[in-house]
Amino acid sequence: MAQYVVCSSHMKPSKVEGDFPDIAYTYISNDSHIGWHYAITPDREQAYIFDESEIEKAQLIASCWRMQLKELN
Repeated sequence: MAQYVVCSSHMKPSKVEGDFPDIAYTYISNDSHIGWHYAITPDREQAYIFDESEIEKAQLIASCWRMQLKELN
């Protein structure tokens, strides 16, 4: 059964001059009450995992927050 997360990514300037920028991710949190409110977390371990039965809800959340729906391997 496929599992998904809703996330976004953005670049942060590196703290060391001349290095590539760091990529930071933001996820919908597992302490969210999906359908009521959503919480955001930078920690992948605390991301809400959507299963196939919640795919439509995940797509709606991703479009509202301008985030991406990523399938987990």
